[in-house]
Amino acid sequence: IIPRSILMTTFEGIHYILCALGDGSLFYFHLNIETGYLTEKKKVTLGTQPTVLRTFKSLSTTNVFACSDRPTVIYSSNHKLVFSNVNLKEVNHMCPLNSDCYTDSLAIANDNTLTIGTIDEIQKLHIRTIPLGESPRRIAYQEASQTFGVISMRTDLQDGSSVTPSRQSASTHASSTSNSSNSKMVNTGTSMMGDHMYGDEIEVHSLLVIDQHTFEVLHAHTLLPNEFATSLLSTKLGDDPNTYYIVGTAFVHPEEAEPKRGRIVVFHCNDGKVIQVAEEEIPGAAYSLCEFNGKLLASVNSTVRLFEWRTFAKELNMECSHFNNIIALFLKTKGDFILVGDLMRSITLLLYKPMEGTFEEIARDCNPNWMSAVEILDDDIFLGAENSFNLFTCHKDSAATTDEERQNLQETGLFHLGEFVNVFRHGSLVMQHAFESTTPTQGSVLIGTVNGAIGLVTQLPADLFNFLLEVQNKLAKVIKSVGKIDHAFWRTFSTDRKSEVCLGFIDGDLIESFLDLSRDKMQEVAQGLQIDDGSGMKRDANVDDLVKMIEELTRIH
Repeated sequence: IIPRSILMTTFEGIHYILCALGDGSLFYFHLNIETGYLTEKKKVTLGTQPTVLRTFKSLSTTNVFACSDRPTVIYSSNHKLVFSNVNLKEVNHMCPLNSDCYTDSLAIANDNTLTIGTIDEIQKLHIRTIPLGESPRRIAYQEASQTFGVISMRTDLQDGSSVTPSRQSASTHASSTSNSSNSKMVNTGTSMMGDHMYGDEIEVHSLLVIDQHTFEVLHAHTLLPNEFATSLLSTKLGDDPNTYYIVGTAFVHPEEAEPKRGRIVVFHCNDGKVIQVAEEEIPGAAYSLCEFNGKLLASVNSTVRLFEWRTFAKELNMECSHFNNIIALFLKTKGDFILVGDLMRSITLLLYKPMEGTFEEIARDCNPNWMSAVEILDDDIFLGAENSFNLFTCHKDSAATTDEERQNLQETGLFHLGEFVNVFRHGSLVMQHAFESTTPTQGSVLIGTVNGAIGLVTQLPADLFNFLLEVQNKLAKVIKSVGKIDHAFWRTFSTDRKSEVCLGFIDGDLIESFLDLSRDKMQEVAQGLQIDDGSGMKRDANVDDLVKMIEELTRIH
């Protein structure tokens, strides 16, 4: 593989040589201007095609544009190179363009088009706000139709005998609209829309279908009166070639302690139009929906139910159920295993037996955690978040000698995050496997919180975990926290009924703060630490060892 593009540039006073190869990989080095020596060789994979490197200026700062099948902007932050994806599919060549008509612009060419545009403020995470005028509750992406499905809620006002929207919103001004009509379900319960008084605020739930590229609301489907949307899924079912949006709902009435009726509604999106294909009445709220081996898995109040899709009849047929829950709020699946997050009984692991068409409870966590999100990390380790702002992990011991031990999920990790987590998703904010790394990590689970924070959980090998734990303990002594709150105290797993010291977790934010320390403070942290020299022997770690290791860890997000 031969070099295709070589560039010498300077970022934040540090000189670099960048060398792009024909297979899409990029090597970069620190360059000593006086001696000509190249040091600190590193490699990153930017794409799969030959890469062309070009410099340009943004906000008076020099940056590098890597033209390839995955165009990337290279810039420096805190004396580290950062690689930020560009929202273009393929770029063959780029050059800066600065004229009276096009100031601080870029001219970008591929096989078919020439594009002239400006680049946003360069950063890792780009945020674009799409005003809906109503509250989004759930979101799902559908690649087949190039759309997003969004469950939303708006507030209407009772005005005499009619209901009027309180303000303009996405569901009232969509390109096309439709409404659910089911007289049998409307009459469920004793609380009718007619019971509302003049001026009452009424919640109206809708399914919005939004174009992936323009974010135009293509269609809005309004649900029935008193019907609240609780879950949303985009999936294929069985041997049906179509991809469907599936909405789980509940009919909410003030006189009922919990919903007694609900629906699972199947929609098909075609050319921006949404058509209701099927519906299944259920005895409660569909809190969670999952695709499971070509079937539909749903948590309905205290039960977990599996539905089979009949392609030609376009209907759902219930196959089996599991009842041992208070309220089954969350479902995650892997193979034939199902992880259930309960309102107040932590997590339960179920096994689906396809030959028998039944569920079997394999193991459960006996601690009374009030769950807010769950995720499966691997075959034996499960991640949970509960309502006291804590995270925990549980381990399934398949090698245990007794049934009692096998049926009990052991807590192996405890961590106080300090934020209410409401979603876990496998995924990443950066290109996966892009870097040649000596600090291996396994998996990547994104965290979303009600405050709008995004976090990441990854698994570490035992030797790396133990080393970083030493680094963390040293940093906690060197770095003075805001308010003089002890780090170990802050990260203690704490609920109304117990407090336990942090276990099995490393605080990544604290580890990364090492890079912001002065050289003297870095030396203080490195003092006494030992690392593997590559041959199985230990040697004293120095500051450069720590900087290299922690810089590599920062690149996973």
